[in-house]
Amino acid sequence: MNDAARPRFGKGVKLRHDADGTAMLLVPEGALALNAPAAVALELVDGERSVDEIVAAVISRFDVTLERAHADVHELFERLEVRGFLLLRQGSG
Repeated sequence: MNDAARPRFGKGVKLRHDADGTAMLLVPEGALALNAPAAVALELVDGERSVDEIVAAVISRFDVTLERAHADVHELFERLEVRGFLLLRQGSG
C-alpha cells in the first residue's frame, strides 16, 4: 500500500457513532464493530487525506509507536479494501 494513497469509502459504506460511544462501519451486508483506534483512522477517510496523514493522527491520539500505528492502519485498510469497503486512490509521492 502506498502511504500517499488517499482512501475513501466504497459505495454504501458509512461510519456511524452511537450514543453510547461505540463506532460501527456500516457496510452493504451488515456492520463491523470498531475499536477506538480503528474508528479514529476511519473518521479521517475522506478521499483527501493520505494514509500517512491518518497514521499521524492515530499516533497523536493514542500511546502507540509509529511502527505499530503504521502496521495497524495498513492492516485495517488492506482488509477493508479486499472486501470493497475502502477504495485507495493513489496519491503522489
